[in-house]
Amino acid sequence: MAQDLTQWSDNDLFVRLGGERKEALAAFEEIYERHSRRVYTYCLRIMASETLAEDIYQETFARFYTSAREQRSVSNVASYLFRIARNLCLNEKRKKLHSNVTFEEFRFPVRDMPYESAELLELVNTALETLPDDYRESFILREHVGLSYNEIAEVVGTTMPVVRTRIYRAKQKIRQILAPYVEDLQK
Repeated sequence: MAQDLTQWSDNDLFVRLGGERKEALAAFEEIYERHSRRVYTYCLRIMASETLAEDIYQETFARFYTSAREQRSVSNVASYLFRIARNLCLNEKRKKLHSNVTFEEFRFPVRDMPYESAELLELVNTALETLPDDYRESFILREHVGLSYNEIAEVVGTTMPVVRTRIYRAKQKIRQILAPYVEDLQK
């Protein structure tokens, strides 16, 4: 008889990942259901490439499962998943700094929404890209992924006040970049 794992905490499920294969797979599926969408959103926002985001997203869960099977101790499963995703994203960004963009990676913009909405979305994305990496990452983890300040601090390896400051400054910078556009809309 299959057991309902939806009531189990992430930490209890993580412990079950070290058990027999059938039990481990059921626990992994539940953790995946709970966190996969947010991990993918994070990877996509940080990497700005669906292909890279998908690869890193899959590698994140593969490494998570492997480490759980090795009886690793984890106090916060969500933070641990994002830490894995973050490290993989940072490694990929380092690699990209030392390589050229191939033709396959180059994408032409696709406009399948009203021009004004597409333009605003493009401005927001451009504003995000201009932020320093630590500000952008904290902002994305908060606004797009929905992590708490404490969880973000744990993922990026800093303190909660530093995270608050980064997010505040990111919002200020985005407002500053978007201000002329908003003024134009109000005319």
